[in-house]
Amino acid sequence: MALEPALIVAAALDLLDAEGLDGLTMRKLADALGVQAPSLYWYFPGKPALLDAMANALLEDVARTIDKSADFRLVLRQTSQELRRALLARRDGARVYAGTFVLGENVLRLAEANIGTLMAAGFDARTSMRTGFSLLYFVLGFVIEEQAWARETGTDPSIFATRLAQWGEGRFPAVEAALPHFAELDQEERFTFGLDLMLSGFGRPASGPDDKIEHFLKVWNTLR
Repeated sequence: MALEPALIVAAALDLLDAEGLDGLTMRKLADALGVQAPSLYWYFPGKPALLDAMANALLEDVARTIDKSADFRLVLRQTSQELRRALLARRDGARVYAGTFVLGENVLRLAEANIGTLMAAGFDARTSMRTGFSLLYFVLGFVIEEQAWARETGTDPSIFATRLAQWGEGRFPAVEAALPHFAELDQEERFTFGLDLMLSGFGRPASGPDDKIEHFLKVWNTLR
């Protein structure tokens, strides 16, 4: 079989679905491809590099069609929803993406869509970047929990009640009152609620000078 990066990444994503992130190894991937493990290292020096490529591949269909004339909140809602769907499409997709630092085309397209729409709305570059990352962290955290929850068998609220009762009745009254909602299974509704909460709070926060940022920009400009 003639190897190429795209073929290896596709096989790695299939193996991810079968084994999960913890079961994904270079050796198992080599076996799935019918090659010797060392041959993979010509293309990816190790698992972290492979995960970077997989993370970029996960976003293949994200932020493909963006209405640049739309309100920035609508654009951020669209990209966040598309990102969630992309991560959910693969087992442990959010865990694969989390912790990577990828500058692949798909990742950059999403970043450009988010940062670009914010800058077009009047936000400065620093605030736009921070806002984009904040949204990314929300989506990643939500989907990591969502995918872990999907594997959890104890979703009956009575199980939570039994565990909480071990601490004594009335010790955590607010938690007891909210207990029936702990096991809400409509993840779409929960995600939308959290996303709406974030988007409704976006204003135009002041962004004062930052010596570290100024220093970075000076160094960056000297390297260009």
